Amino acid sequence: MSLCFKEWAASNKKIRKGYALIWHATIWMLWKSRNEIIFSNGVKDSEKVFDEIKLLSWRWGLSRHSIPTCLFYEWCWDPGMCLRC
Repeated sequence: MSLCFKEWAASNKKIRKGYALIWHATIWMLWKSRNEIIFSNGVKDSEKVFDEIKLLSWRWGLSRHSIPTCLFYEWCWDPGMCLRC
């Protein structure tokens, strides 16, 4: 079992909700990227999608108050650390 899923299965509800938030942001951005490529003649840019996932998950976490206040660079460095605070 990977480390990510071990943390996801943690008994701490806040950590589980945080990883679910990241998962939902990932699925949402992949869907939007797919639609842009198919319907708007977009190009595949995995680095851009990855950056958008980090930004969106951080914003969702702050707006929904499911994660403690965490600076964006901290979130990019280690979101698990932010969730454990």
